[in-house]
Amino acid sequence: MTGRFILAPSPFSLPKPVARSRLMSHKERYLTAVRREVPDLVPVDASFMDMIHVERITGKKTYATGGGGGGGGIALRPEEAGLDLNEMMLRNQRLLNEAMKKVGFDSLVVSDYWLYPQGFKLKFIDSNTYIDQWGKIYRIRADVRITYWVGGTIKSEEDLDRYEPPSPDEISYEIVDETVREAGDEYPVIGWCHCGEMFPYLLRGGIDQLVLDIYRRPEFAKKLIKTISETNIEIAKRVMDRGVDIIVDSDDVADSHGTFYPPKVFREFFFPYTKKLIDECHRRGIPFMRHSDGNLYPIMDDLVALGIDGLHPIEPGAMDLADVKKRYGDRIFLRGNVDCGQILSFGTTDDVRRDVRRCIDAAADGGGFILADSNSLHSNVKTENIFAMVDEARKYGRYPLLKR
Repeated sequence: MTGRFILAPSPFSLPKPVARSRLMSHKERYLTAVRREVPDLVPVDASFMDMIHVERITGKKTYATGGGGGGGGIALRPEEAGLDLNEMMLRNQRLLNEAMKKVGFDSLVVSDYWLYPQGFKLKFIDSNTYIDQWGKIYRIRADVRITYWVGGTIKSEEDLDRYEPPSPDEISYEIVDETVREAGDEYPVIGWCHCGEMFPYLLRGGIDQLVLDIYRRPEFAKKLIKTISETNIEIAKRVMDRGVDIIVDSDDVADSHGTFYPPKVFREFFFPYTKKLIDECHRRGIPFMRHSDGNLYPIMDDLVALGIDGLHPIEPGAMDLADVKKRYGDRIFLRGNVDCGQILSFGTTDDVRRDVRRCIDAAADGGGFILADSNSLHSNVKTENIFAMVDEARKYGRYPLLKR
């Protein structure tokens, strides 16, 4: 983004819906849509907002970056900030919460990417490359505020035999506890977690390695997937028990052409753990939302049969939002899909407003729709376009929707 970003001078004006005596709270609005009912306004939120936007919106310094294959990394060594790792994450979370509120989103979000064991220290391989709490390897590009995945530490069966994932009982959940307290009865807290589809291939050094494992060494692949899945489920249980309102499984399993594996591989290797996580959510009365970029059509019927309650992001160019609403909207809520690849990143505010209207026209009729980005509000997104997205949703997305 070029030029200087200027904050909106005043909060958005929310039009009063017809035949309602008051506006809903953010939490009422969001959870009404999750139940596939009609709220006062189409809820709007963000999956993850890059720290560049958080700094622009709050005017305060953060210690995190955007990240590929990581959902956000560190911008500098903790000792350079004079903080330990969990103190850094707590500061980042506080500023993220502040920014989400200032923009006008209907939720607060927490992510397991920012959950580290108490006293954990990142292992730096060199000045810019480190190993995280799972054994994934990342590199920092401080000049452009990006942290990106470069490899994994499980190279052999011997490595897997020695591998120890982070202990769920040793993790600091302070960012979750504080966000739940801050949200109170006004905001829902969305807990972004994982199961077992993504971390195994990041630990193996790439999706190609795990695909080969599945076909050539299926027992090795199953052992790795089991270890990661069971650990992530235990972490998600602890996040749920701290009061979050929704759990999102954020394992990416597809690109624009289709899923990384055929449905039979999902059914044998991955879906038994997905089902366990869904059941843990439902046992607690917590809705389960499935996230994955790409074309999920090959496994959509399976996902619905497993019991997912919602889907994000229905990626533009890979899936059609109106079609997904028509085929599945009576069984799951939908969340998305303002184009963050092109329109939010390179379009004008008018382009963003048109795309918001496209999404609302496609999926908001009858409720059960939450407007959001099509992946995240990453560093390429223009900050002014974030404000335009929320503003247009408030103006155009009030119920009852006008017939257009």
